[in-house]
Amino acid sequence: MNQTLQDELRFCSFRLAGRLFGVDILDVKEISSELHITPIAHAEAAIAGYLNLRGQIHLVVDLRRLFRFDPFQLTESSRVVIFKPAVDEPFGVIVDSTDEVVTVTRDRIEERRKAGEVLTAEQLERRKTSADLTQGVCRLEKDLMVVLNARGILSTIFELETQTMEKSC
Repeated sequence: MNQTLQDELRFCSFRLAGRLFGVDILDVKEISSELHITPIAHAEAAIAGYLNLRGQIHLVVDLRRLFRFDPFQLTESSRVVIFKPAVDEPFGVIVDSTDEVVTVTRDRIEERRKAGEVLTAEQLERRKTSADLTQGVCRLEKDLMVVLNARGILSTIFELETQTMEKSC
């Protein structure tokens, strides 16, 4: 059976805490090795700060904090994946390292929700946090790749910030 180009998806892949993640390559503007990030006082923990990239200011999100992974120190392999303006405000995500572009057919992506699935309280809490972040999982030859929804990253952070503010009132 011939697969059409419409059935193929391409992902910019990267590593976080040893796990493989991918975002639709059509959402990615560039990958930057510039890591001079200016912190923002009193910002949500998942906000790493601002990055001035050739005169344009980008908000930088720390996906490790968003997914509740252990903190990571920047290394020579660390990168910032900058998204196109069509995704949201100018922003990017800091990742441990970038991998290759992965091309898969649409049917290889398993959706993240399954009917009748029973979850523990901790799994439910984690799933609420990542509900808009993940689209599914793709089984590759040697790894599993979590497919992220770039358009859900900032809205998830703003939702978390709103929940934090409501709890403190």
